[in-house]
Amino acid sequence: MGNKIFYGIIGLIVVVFVGVFLFMNNQTSDPESLSDSGYYPYTDKEPDELTGPTIDLLDDENYQANKTPAEVEEIVNSGEGEFVYFWSPTCSHCQEATPLLTEALDSNDGEVTQLNVLEYEDAWETWNINATPTLIYFENGEEVERLEGNPGSPEGFEEFMTAAAGE
Repeated sequence: MGNKIFYGIIGLIVVVFVGVFLFMNNQTSDPESLSDSGYYPYTDKEPDELTGPTIDLLDDENYQANKTPAEVEEIVNSGEGEFVYFWSPTCSHCQEATPLLTEALDSNDGEVTQLNVLEYEDAWETWNINATPTLIYFENGEEVERLEGNPGSPEGFEEFMTAAAGE
């Protein structure tokens, strides 16, 4: 009688673990379930292709302007002036600089397009990125100016953006 109860408990534990595994597996295949907000800009990637650091930042308001490389290419070639911010969720300098950039953009009603180079490694070569963070101003499909690294303040970003865009 004691062995039946023991094996019953073991069987129940196995069933619970299988159930939890299946539930978690289904959750991660739904892009909208990865973040509380449902934000998922990586439309050319399946959720299970994303790295953990990227998933961890999906709800961070500082990283809500992400695009795919194809979208960035289209924006850059649109003929209009555009700032593109190349960053990585594993970059400590990006984690310090991005809130400063967001503050600079908020104070000037500016916009930026973000590209996560951890998820899109070809971006390093495509846009000749040497380090993250890198902010590049493009106009008429051509690079006009770039800022590599953290300028240390929102004003540093504002000065660069004003000078680059010729405002």
